Amino acid sequence: MRIERVVAGTFSEASERSRKLYGPDVLLLSSSQVGDMHELLLCTDTTGIDDEDASGDTAADTGFVAALHEQMQQRPLNARAERHREPTFSRPEAKPAESGADGASLVGLIRKEFLALERLLATGGVIPRGADQRMALLEQGVSAAYSGRLIDAGVDASSMAARLLADLLPDAAGERLGARPAVLVGPAAVGKTTVAMQTVLLIASTGGMPPVVSAARDPRIGARDRFFAMADAAKIESNWGVVAPGSLVIDAGGDLRDGIPSMPAGLSEHDLYLCIPAYSNRNAALRWFDDIGPIAGVILTHWSSTEVPIGLLAAMAERGLSLAGLSDSDDVTRPLTRAVMSAVHQPLRNAFELALNMPTSGVE
Repeated sequence: MRIERVVAGTFSEASERSRKLYGPDVLLLSSSQVGDMHELLLCTDTTGIDDEDASGDTAADTGFVAALHEQMQQRPLNARAERHREPTFSRPEAKPAESGADGASLVGLIRKEFLALERLLATGGVIPRGADQRMALLEQGVSAAYSGRLIDAGVDASSMAARLLADLLPDAAGERLGARPAVLVGPAAVGKTTVAMQTVLLIASTGGMPPVVSAARDPRIGARDRFFAMADAAKIESNWGVVAPGSLVIDAGGDLRDGIPSMPAGLSEHDLYLCIPAYSNRNAALRWFDDIGPIAGVILTHWSSTEVPIGLLAAMAERGLSLAGLSDSDDVTRPLTRAVMSAVHQPLRNAFELALNMPTSGVE
């Protein structure tokens, strides 16, 4: 008897594949769906197959069985089941299981034991520190190199969040925003003009200066009218096609990556800020990180504290870019949020806890 695993795109395909591989009498233990893939866990009688292959695989099978028995002796089934049993909730008219008091838990236990033993055998009995956490970080878009840096800081969500924030330097970048006039660049249609208005309000309110914004000429249809409409709504003095004296922010317009120099001509005394949406594709963001510079900081548009982009923030930190500001609204009358530690730490820690599948503190 052997536990087998069959994976396919649909439940029907998985069932058909299991019948072809192991015959119509194969016993289905459980089925589960992960994303768009269906997994069947089967129990099959492979006596005939084992007899045919005994000459070549006897030593390997014996070693596997011996290792399995050793692991099961060290970790009793009952103790493991108690530690891995998921919280249960009462359901109305729940019917008792017809075969076995805790069959589902036993199947889950067997699967976890097999996965744990597989890792042990593959690594010579030693599981690398943070192996599960590394896999979770890779799934979030964190590079292999930077995931190692996060794991070195600690395998828990709090330590990883602290390490990432230490690399992003949000307090320093947030305080620098407004020290000199800011030039905003970035992809087209990501909210740069909105961010320009919000940034002007932030700088003017904290520095006691009149709110003035300028914009480069933008050939897109309606760009000029939209710019003046936003400035009027925010009660900001606006200038089109020229950098007016006293401008706190200059909106550099549409997608200028392919031809923009390190700093637009005549603005060497200004700070360059890259505006990209929090939902940015990591590879697309990397092109901006590598092509534009020097960057004083990054401002994330479409920010949401419930959908923190760990992969994007890690890519920024890996390239030494600072997080300067957050825009979580398209309301041009609301000032931009400085990316200080207090505004970012808890949402980032929550995101790590979800990514690593760790329970939130205080929740049973």
